[in-house]
Amino acid sequence: MNAQNPFLKNKYADLGAVIETSRPVLSKYSLSISQFPTSDGDKIGVTSLLLHSSGEWIEDTIYINSTDAKGLSVAQSAGVVISYLRRYAWASILGLYADEDNDGHEVKVENTKPQKTKRQSLIERYGKLYARAEAVKIPTVDYQLNEKMTDDEIEKLGVELLGIVEAKEKAGK
Repeated sequence: MNAQNPFLKNKYADLGAVIETSRPVLSKYSLSISQFPTSDGDKIGVTSLLLHSSGEWIEDTIYINSTDAKGLSVAQSAGVVISYLRRYAWASILGLYADEDNDGHEVKVENTKPQKTKRQSLIERYGKLYARAEAVKIPTVDYQLNEKMTDDEIEKLGVELLGIVEAKEKAGK
């Protein structure tokens, strides 16, 4: 795991790390992977083929609904989705894991400080993300929180904003 989602705080292997990690094993067993974007109506997808030098192969396609991401062009938004799907599809077709496994196995550490509630932590992380968005000149009027929002709604808004911020930051480099 070479990257961390700053909003959700989970660790993951980015697409480059997944590809680089798998290359020696693929080569050793005369395998290769080919991936290409595809679509089906309003869905964006990635088709992955795992090929063997013998001519045998397996193929699978994964789709998700296309959404408009505020602050990104249609092409940029599609690029974000395609990269995300490629990472999951590449890892999946090889039986790899590319995300932290947190199935309730987190280490519990005693802390004498008062614990923040999930909502307090969520709002604090959102505030930092919001500041990043403003720093890269993303219009934030559509990303305002209100007290009626559920934690899930805040998380969903944060994930959407994070994708836009990361794309904008990457484009600015």
